[in-house]
Amino acid sequence: MLRMLQPAPIPAVLEKNQLPTKIAILPFANKTANPEAGSLNRKMFYNFFSSLNYRDLEPYVIDDNLKINHLYTRITGGENISPQKLGQLLGVDAVIYGEVLSLGKMYALVYSDNQAGLRARMVRCDSGQVLWKLKHTVHLEDGELPITPFGLATAVFKTALNHHQATHTKAAAELCMQMVATIPNPPAVSVPPPKIQALVHSGAGKLLRPGEYLKVVMIGEENQIASWSIPPLIENLPLKEKRPGVYIGAYRIKNRDRLPHGRLVGYLRAKSGVGSQWMDTLGPVKIGKPTLLPAVISTDYVLNIEKSPYLVNDALVVKSDAKLTINAGTVIWFNSLGMIVKGELQILGTRDDPVRLSSLNMTSWKGIILDHSHTENTISYCTISNAEFGFRASHSNISIQNSRFQDNVWGIVMEECKAELLSSLIRTSIKSGVAVRKTQLLIKDSVITENSSGGILLENSQVQITQNNILNNGGWEIKELDGNSRVQAAKNWWGNENATDKKIIGPVAIQPALREPIEFNILE
Repeated sequence: MLRMLQPAPIPAVLEKNQLPTKIAILPFANKTANPEAGSLNRKMFYNFFSSLNYRDLEPYVIDDNLKINHLYTRITGGENISPQKLGQLLGVDAVIYGEVLSLGKMYALVYSDNQAGLRARMVRCDSGQVLWKLKHTVHLEDGELPITPFGLATAVFKTALNHHQATHTKAAAELCMQMVATIPNPPAVSVPPPKIQALVHSGAGKLLRPGEYLKVVMIGEENQIASWSIPPLIENLPLKEKRPGVYIGAYRIKNRDRLPHGRLVGYLRAKSGVGSQWMDTLGPVKIGKPTLLPAVISTDYVLNIEKSPYLVNDALVVKSDAKLTINAGTVIWFNSLGMIVKGELQILGTRDDPVRLSSLNMTSWKGIILDHSHTENTISYCTISNAEFGFRASHSNISIQNSRFQDNVWGIVMEECKAELLSSLIRTSIKSGVAVRKTQLLIKDSVITENSSGGILLENSQVQITQNNILNNGGWEIKELDGNSRVQAAKNWWGNENATDKKIIGPVAIQPALREPIEFNILE
């Protein structure tokens, strides 16, 4: 059942002469531990806002302009750039600032729930007048998914998304729908644009190969003209209204089609020409015939984006005298097993082109295993998801930087290793986020959150944990098992300024604690 922290907000009322004409929805500042929160909530807000009688800039136009003028990261970091400056730069009458306060699982004493919270305001660019503002939160009890406005698309959501994605997406949608409903809507100059309630597709989290179908469902006003695109591969493919307000279409993947990371957009237009659009929030669409990798690599081997995506049908074994290099932008899909590295592993993604390793069809795979490798192994700008072990190492050296481990059974597991974990994210593991035994480890500038069993599990290890956000984990934030570990965990953020009541088990020194969270911006 859906619970709201406060009653449904009341719409604001403004005089016609106070209302702007052209509006830019700025990138949202993200105050949560979930790096997707800012982007997801902004997309949802834009999707519902596009049905109001304003002229709005598409987000990619805004973002490109802000990046050129070195303002994008300042805005996402929460800096208050003047509306006058933004109005001149973007050519708009008003801007909407947003600050995401929560998105994801929050653990209390005896229960957990999922919530989405957002603070937003609309400001005139010429005068700086605040035309509308609202702080609002919705709660979603664990295991429950609101069906408004997604009622007819619920079944598709269940097959298109994993549990965490579905819950976050629907909570953000419910939140933004309620908030946008309170924004003053100016009278339409002509016929108002038709409203879109939801758009879902069958391509999230999987690789679509030649002969397979990408299916799209849009829910919106009836008797309109609906279409969808995935630039540059598909442009304005029509959707057919199968029942009132339900538009359905499909595209069969061709042999020549190749799109490693596409974004789907839906359009709903009236016969007058006015229309709304919906930016997909389910995740990137990946299309194309994969390059099959060998089962054994016995000499130095390099994987590049040009032949990506790659497919591992069974297990991939890197022999002890071989080095595997995975360059920026490479995507590797695993059918069931994983990768065992006995030699050297170099994963060299970049911020703009990270390396992505995941299962082929939303099913679990074994993960990346580093076994008795004492070379200088590196994982940089890499996302690993849906694995039994996001990363597992024994008797090895490893540096993990700027990477994301998400939706795995175990996030990171190490035994008898020397390792560092820097500027990375470990979240939504079923077991522990990080578990180490007889290991020398540095964890710094990272976020460890929403791991169901607990955050960090230690046994007989020497560990320094500093300058991290460690919060909202299930059973514990840090647990030391045997009293033989040496753990320094000062200068971390635990969710509030009072760290004394946090879930710390065992002899772990956590004082002094940070008084505010570290800034964290990685792999949107």
